Amino acid sequence: MLDIDIEEKLIKKVGGKFKLTTLIQKRMVELHRPGAKSLIKIEGDRRDLRRIVVEEILQEKIQLAPREEVGYSLEEEKELLEKQKITTSQEEEPPSPEIYGSDIKKIKEQRIKELAQLLNPKKA
Repeated sequence: MLDIDIEEKLIKKVGGKFKLTTLIQKRMVELHRPGAKSLIKIEGDRRDLRRIVVEEILQEKIQLAPREEVGYSLEEEKELLEKQKITTSQEEEPPSPEIYGSDIKKIKEQRIKELAQLLNPKKA
């Protein structure tokens, strides 16, 4: 549990409890991956992911990107997914009506890559 004062500061910085929860969850998932590095200096050997994420938010090292900055709306995202589906189906065998575990794994991996790109945009 977070200290009430710290939680209130975080909510004000992020813009709401839901956004705070989303940001903490996404960043903790990212930090849990092998080789992931925090954006702040960690004292000692402790690697408490929640504490690290809270400090990163307080120091304004991370934030949620507004939907407009992502580059497309929900409708555009659906169209993009349909185009990818059409391109993929032309290259591979026709899709079966059932979804198998391997398909779900591929979908999850793709979404994780997209999330990582959103959280860590490459600077030009």
